[in-house]
Amino acid sequence: MRSSSFIATAASCLLATALAAYDSLCSNNVVTYWGQNSWGGGHLDQPDNWEKPLAVYCQDSTFDVINISFLTNFNLTGLPVLNHAFHCETVYNGTNTLHCPDIGADIKTCQANGKKVVLSLGGGNIYTYGLSSSADGQKFADTVWNMFLGGKHQYRPYDDAVLDGIDLDIESGEHTGYAAFINQLRTYFQGASKQYIISAAPQCVFPDANLGSTLSSAWIDNNYVQFYNNPCNLANIDNKWNFDYQSWDTLTKANPNPNSKMYVGLPAGSGAAGNGFLDLSTVQADLAKLYNSYPSTFGGIMLWDASWYSNNKEYVQRLSSWVKSNMKCGSISPSTTIPEPTSSYTTVATVPASSQPPSYTVY
Repeated sequence: MRSSSFIATAASCLLATALAAYDSLCSNNVVTYWGQNSWGGGHLDQPDNWEKPLAVYCQDSTFDVINISFLTNFNLTGLPVLNHAFHCETVYNGTNTLHCPDIGADIKTCQANGKKVVLSLGGGNIYTYGLSSSADGQKFADTVWNMFLGGKHQYRPYDDAVLDGIDLDIESGEHTGYAAFINQLRTYFQGASKQYIISAAPQCVFPDANLGSTLSSAWIDNNYVQFYNNPCNLANIDNKWNFDYQSWDTLTKANPNPNSKMYVGLPAGSGAAGNGFLDLSTVQADLAKLYNSYPSTFGGIMLWDASWYSNNKEYVQRLSSWVKSNMKCGSISPSTTIPEPTSSYTTVATVPASSQPPSYTVY
């Protein structure tokens, strides 16, 4: 296990002022997922370039929200199970629940630097989970609140670090209890001293097979729609038979949360997903088109995943910087124009998603 020794100091408090960027009403937020080391899964022989400790990704303005992935086991007869690839492998005695004090310290560092750090539930391909009833959802919400958010529990994986919300990356299993799960969490959020985020990461095929009913009825702050690994990926933006952004925009507008936002989920490198990766100038032009067409719900972008920041850094930084410079806070008129992209930078990484072993999730 690689540990981190980042400590919030007076200097980091000053840094937080400069780095604090997430605003639920803005259109230029950048989100990523950390904890699965997808780049490392395709490069097992290059550990020096594997995903870095969480706090490393909180030292500049590239990301505003980091989702820790994944809480993978919703077994209500026992404690939840986490998977963070190689980052944490120690469990509480007599349990299968990780105890990750180094990650807990990094969470606090990220928060001191103005970042939101959220726990992501689910994941794809190798995990089995689900909530089969409203009662299951309510009970599980109590557990999540006490172990990861503002409550108290004997076994808190990140010690006294309090995460900033939950994310649902539900790609399998029973899914009838997630609306009740969210509703129960919101009873805890009322009157809390901090802002909590409730987000979801549906596939771009509309409606999402696992989250469709939840997204249409439960309070959602951010929808990180995965426009990759699907035929409806962003490369098909001009194909009305494959690309359907308008339905997601309509769903977002109909959410019980009047400020619900829609994010364009993208791979951060050519090997981060099976399809959907685009060169920088193309993705900028596509994002500008969507931002101008759907300004009231556009929240920013989501990038899978943080491990590609280290190994495709120029691309990720340029894309993040462009989003922050061109997407603003508050609604814009659809007639507003965004400057044409000026960069034609492309990545050279070519790791097929199928090469990644099961211990590292392909999101």
